[in-house]
Amino acid sequence: MIAIVKAQFNKLITDLLEAGCTQFLEENRISYKVFECPGAVEVVVYTNKLLATNQYKAIITIGAIIKGDTDHYEYVCQYVTNGISNLSCQSLTPIVFGVLTVQNEELAYERAALDRMNKGKEFAETALFMIDAFDKIDNNEV
Repeated sequence: MIAIVKAQFNKLITDLLEAGCTQFLEENRISYKVFECPGAVEVVVYTNKLLATNQYKAIITIGAIIKGDTDHYEYVCQYVTNGISNLSCQSLTPIVFGVLTVQNEELAYERAALDRMNKGKEFAETALFMIDAFDKIDNNEV
């Protein structure tokens, strides 16, 4: 089973990313569970808590940080990037970094729209690749 940790902030974007992600997983008959939290910062903490359960083959993080008029964007991007990076280095469970960090809403939508590149699908593809790669390592197939 795959866990998807999705931020509710910038919900239009994160809902589209989730839709692309879950559609791909369903097409490939992969079970998943979605967990929602307030924003991208909370995605880090939620992911850490889920890792501690050892219940998931991979965790996909979904969020959207869109630049505004203050420095807040920089701090949130740094915290989330460093947080997920640190968790990934300490965990034997693959974590897919699916948090968009973009300059404006148009760029976020371009990456999330179902009829365009939808990064959510890419997040799911990456999770399946990493699960397979880790399984090969565990089975001495590399």
